[in-house]
Parts: sequence; structure tokens; C-alpha cells
Amino acid sequence: MKLQALWRSPSAWPAGAALVLTLAVWLSYTAVYRAALQEAGQRGQAQMQLQARELLGSVEKFEHLPYLVGADQALAQVLSAPQDPLRLNAANRYLQFAQHRTGVAAIYLMDTTGHTLAASNWSTPGSFVGRNYRFRPYFQQAMEGGAGRFYGVGVTTGEPGFFIAAPLLQNNRIEGVVAVKVDLTPLEERWREAGLPLALADEAGVMFLSAQRDWRYRSLYPLAEPARAKLRETRQYGGTLTEALSPQGLDAAQAPTALQVVDGGHYLVQARPLEHFGWQLLLFADPGPARRQGALAAGLVGLSLAVVLLALAFAWQYRRRMSERRAMARERARAIEALERRIAERTAELTAANDAAVQTGKLALLGQMAAGISHELSQPLAALHTLADNAAEFLKRQDPDNASSNLQLIGGLCTRMGNIVGELKAFARKEPARLEPVRLAEVVASTLMLMEPLRHASQTRIETETLDAGLAVLGDGIRLEQVLVNLLRNGIDAMEGQAERRIDIRVSATGETVTLSVRDHGPGLSDAARAHLFEPFFTTKPSGKGLGLGLSLSQAIVREMGGQISAHNAGPGARFDVTMRRTATPPDATAPSEHPQLNRTPFYACTAD
Repeated sequence: MKLQALWRSPSAWPAGAALVLTLAVWLSYTAVYRAALQEAGQRGQAQMQLQARELLGSVEKFEHLPYLVGADQALAQVLSAPQDPLRLNAANRYLQFAQHRTGVAAIYLMDTTGHTLAASNWSTPGSFVGRNYRFRPYFQQAMEGGAGRFYGVGVTTGEPGFFIAAPLLQNNRIEGVVAVKVDLTPLEERWREAGLPLALADEAGVMFLSAQRDWRYRSLYPLAEPARAKLRETRQYGGTLTEALSPQGLDAAQAPTALQVVDGGHYLVQARPLEHFGWQLLLFADPGPARRQGALAAGLVGLSLAVVLLALAFAWQYRRRMSERRAMARERARAIEALERRIAERTAELTAANDAAVQTGKLALLGQMAAGISHELSQPLAALHTLADNAAEFLKRQDPDNASSNLQLIGGLCTRMGNIVGELKAFARKEPARLEPVRLAEVVASTLMLMEPLRHASQTRIETETLDAGLAVLGDGIRLEQVLVNLLRNGIDAMEGQAERRIDIRVSATGETVTLSVRDHGPGLSDAARAHLFEPFFTTKPSGKGLGLGLSLSQAIVREMGGQISAHNAGPGARFDVTMRRTATPPDATAPSEHPQLNRTPFYACTAD
């Protein structure tokens, strides 16, 4: 009875309405705020995924550099006679040349005691020569026979960097260590310019890269004394003693809507492990935008509910005082209409803003995806264009056989484009070559189709003999095409400026091997060039037209497939021989008649030049 009396009492309605309104505002704020934090977490994961790819790409491209640099004989000669000034000078200049070519911070050679014998910065005041780095973990890891990785502040220069080291072997024995220092601090500047609150922490939880400058070398949680002792022993971050961002420690594995106190402020902390290096990429998202979205939603809900409650109050008043409130009813209707119009306008603004944000995100993602694969597919697309033009020309000439052949090649090239995408994925996972029977005729045909735009632009004639469609080698078709493309490009470059350009492709086979020869008609190879042809960073091309890694990498690819590559002078021009292991023809081998392009000399006699 008391509740019923209270319900009927007009004085109790304002208190009840205020309670309902407060509860609705609080619930709407909480729901929208949590949803906004969840969405911010999802966006953060996407951002960290992109940044992790960029970071890994910046580091992994130098993973094999110590091995490539260590293959030079100048370093082996220094290790055998470390007191010889001529050998030391040659090693220093070679390391300086390699550092300039690759853009790394420094490259240096140490003996088995950690003593630095030669360095790319040998002529600078902060030279590493004469310094001993045996206490560094990367040196110790390399001396154990593996690849050494370590991020720290240089004890000589005081500048931070990522150190990659590899053992230098002679007769299966470690005679020294080659180390490369890579500067990663430009990543911090890019993060700051993009407004990304990112940081990179090591396995001990110490952040060594951070968009927030004063967070560098601070830990995610208080470090135990053993961890601090290890930092002092390795001098990883110089004399800097790290201070924790949070006295309680940070846990990025918490729920995505849980805020944590970081350096006196509240942040949504997320992490993405980079297991290959033992690091983790951290994102410290500001919850301010989520709070504003929650407040805006709460305001809209509160305003809408207030309108409803006000309407109910007006209706109740209307029923009691019909005769007295006719004028007030008209005013009430106008107020409700104005409020509803304002709500509709605000809702439309929010919807438009949200749609624009979603569309912007989609366009950004499409742009990143298109930029990543456009370069790899440009040559096949150019070849498709040439074959399509040829097919149309053959149809005009009422030559259906050659038109059908071009259309079949277009289909095969489409299959190759799919293989390119698959090869890109395999490359991202750093898989070894997939050795299987490969029809040599199809490899040559695919390569010539890819080279057609460059061949046409350079007015080069490529001649090949009729190839046996049943001739097969054991290898990786895509990588073998890469080697052949590199040899053809080098041949075209070698004949630059000549009135007549011609390249011959010939194949010879024995019972166990198949040799593919590519010969240009240029000036040939000098004795000095032949002596260093397959060494890393050696090139006869003008500056800016190559790093000198093409033939070195081609040799590595062929050796991985169990073959070998060699270079010779052949009268006018140079000849490169690629010898592979012969294997049985695959069951679906294509008959010679199904490759009419390979039965003509020259190969592109049918193109409409």
C-alpha cells in the first residue's frame, strides 16, 4: 500500500525518473566505452601486425649479410696473417666498401679471442679496430657455431644498434667472427611521425625502442637483481639502469578492455611477440577517444530517455489538466519535435563519420596490399599484354593455330601468376627450394615470355634451338626462371649501345646432367671480372644500376638445387653455363607440338614489333 501510494504521489516521480535516467546513462556509457576499447584493441592488433612486418623486414634482410661478407678471401687472409699491414688494409677497405653498399652502421672482423682485426670504420676516431668484444653475447653465440643476435648500446660509439654475427669457418673450424651492426632508431621516428604509440622490448622486458623518447631503456616491470647484473655484465644498455614504467608491472595478456597504469597515466597495453628474436612489440593506446565515445553515447541515451520521460510527464499532466494545459500541449509537441530533429541530425552525423572512417581504413588496407604485389606481377602482366596482342594479330591474319598457341601461353602465364603469389608466401616463411622434376622447355618458354617487354624495348634478338619437351631437370621451376631472367638481363645490359643485339640460348644433355647456356654478343669478360664475378658486391655496371649481388645469389640458388654455374668468354661475347641434374620426365610432360613458340628461331619471330 505504501509503494502504491508512493507511485501515485506526484512528488515521487522526479526522484524515480532521475534514478532511471542515471542508470540508463551509466549502462550506455559502460557498454559503448567497452565496445570502443574492444574496437581500439582490434585496430591496435592490425597496426602491430603491419609494423611487425616492417620491423622484421628491416632486420631479416641483413640476416645473411655476415655470411656473404665472410666469404671474401681478404678476411680469411687477415686471419691467417693478422700482422700483415697489406692484408689488414685490404680487409679494412673491403669492409668499408660493403658497409657503404648495404647501408648498415658497421661491419667488422674479430678473431677467436674477440679482438677486432678489421672494421668498416677503421679510419674514423671511433674505430672498432683493436677493441675486444668477447663479453658480448653475439660473439659468444657465433663462437658456438650459430648466428649471434643482440641489441645493445655500442661500448665504443655509445650508439645503439642490432648486432648480427656469424662464424667464419676454414676447414670446418671457426677461425673468426664477422659482425654487422644495424641501426633501428629510424623506426622510432617513423612511429612518432605516424602517431603510433609503439615500443619494442627485449626478452627481459626492457624497452630499447619507443615512440615515447623518455621510455627508452625502461622496463615493463621491476627487474630482479640477477637481470640487472646480466645487463651490467653485457653492458647491453651502457651505464643506464632501467626504471619500471609501473611499480606493479604490466601484463599485456590481460583482457583487451583492461586499462593499466603506465608512468602515471592509464593506457590500453597490447603486445605482439616476435619469437624469432625473443622481442615483443607493444602498443600503448590512449583510452581518451573511447571515453569520449562513451560520453557521447551516454548523452544521446540520456537525452532520448529524458525526452521519453518528459513526454510521459506531459501525458500525465495532460490527462489531469486537459482543460488547463491545451496551450502547454502545443508547446510540448514543438519541443519534442525539435529534440527529435536534433537527435536525428546528430545520429546522421555520427553515421556519416563512422562510414567515412570505415571506408578510409578499407582504402588504406587495399593500398598496402596492392603496393606489396604490384611489383611481382608487373612482368607477367606485361607478357600477357604482348601475347594478347599477338593472338589478335594472328586472328586478323586467319592463323588460328598460332592464335591458339598464344592463348594457351596466356593460360599458362596466369598459372604462373598464381605460382608467384605462392612463392611470395613461401619466401615470407623462408622455406628451402622445393626440388621436383621441371621441364626445361617450359622454364625457357616462361622466362622468355617474362622478358619480352624488356627484349622489345632494347631491340634484342633472343634465339633458341628447338628444345625437347621431355627433357627435365631436378630443381625449383620458379627459382630456375629467376636465374635465367638474371642471366638474360645481364646479357642485354652488356650489349647496351650496340647497333645489333643478340642472345643465344642452347641446351646440351648427357645421361646424368643438362647444361643450359646463355651467350650474349657483347664485349665479353675481362680477366679481372672473371676472377671476382660471383663474389658479393662485385659489379661491372655503372653506379646505381645494381649492388653486385645478382650473380652471387644466382649461384646460391643453383647450388641449393644441386647444380653449378660457370662463366666463359665465347669469341664475341660472354657465355654462362648452368648445369643441373637430369631426371625422368614428369608424367604430364607436354609434347613438342604443344609448344610452337619453342620450335621457331628466333623465339619471338611471331611478335608484331
